[in-house]
Amino acid sequence: MKLAKNQIARQFSRAAATYDLAAHLPNEMASNLIEMLPTGVSGHLVDLGCGTGWALHKFAQMNRFELTAVDIAPGMIEIASARTPSATFHCCDLEQTPLNSNMADIVFSNAALQWCNLDRALREIHRIGKPNGKVVFSTFGPKTLTEVRSAWEAANDFERRIHDFESCTSIKTALRRNGFESLALDSIERRLTYDSVDMLLRSIKQLGATNASVDRRTGLLGTQRYQTFRNVFETRLEREGHLALTFECIFAIAKKH
Repeated sequence: MKLAKNQIARQFSRAAATYDLAAHLPNEMASNLIEMLPTGVSGHLVDLGCGTGWALHKFAQMNRFELTAVDIAPGMIEIASARTPSATFHCCDLEQTPLNSNMADIVFSNAALQWCNLDRALREIHRIGKPNGKVVFSTFGPKTLTEVRSAWEAANDFERRIHDFESCTSIKTALRRNGFESLALDSIERRLTYDSVDMLLRSIKQLGATNASVDRRTGLLGTQRYQTFRNVFETRLEREGHLALTFECIFAIAKKH
């Protein structure tokens, strides 16, 4: 899948101001990743796809790391740099950074690699990591947002409207292909519930989690088609009393060869 990186930068910059209001799950994922770090680890930590800097601030409070952070969205960098001014920031695509080779003891990336070409991202992580350095990351798997996908299909709309997510199997293969030894790789499913269709759709928008593939459908959606999509969720809400969104959260730690 080819990604429109300018679109990704725009959508996350637009979402920056409201991102933390909807970021309970990404922050939970970041906490899980932090717990996966080897005990007592220190040195140079690079946060790829730092977002608003929630995890970066946690690392700064530990006083164990020299911190460098990367994000493609200027709006996210603005908030993160205000939150953690001691870090060094670069606004760029994490697939191609200006960072020095063999500089990072730890590469950390939370809920960001799904917006990348996985092989290119892993090659860059391999380049900037020190020999035997660790990469700890989370991403979303293919079960993510299945309810939204099925709602569009129920509305007889089969355009690509949901992002394509990598599976655990494809991630493990990509790690091996790009010079990493997988130390742990696991996934869990989380379901978030909402009381209205507007709340559900607003949450997706606040997270910037819209399709950013270059072949996504562009232009006007059409009032009738969108209303049919909404009606599917309204029917589910009436029948079940709430709406749910599934997120398949994948967690990985690997070592650079």
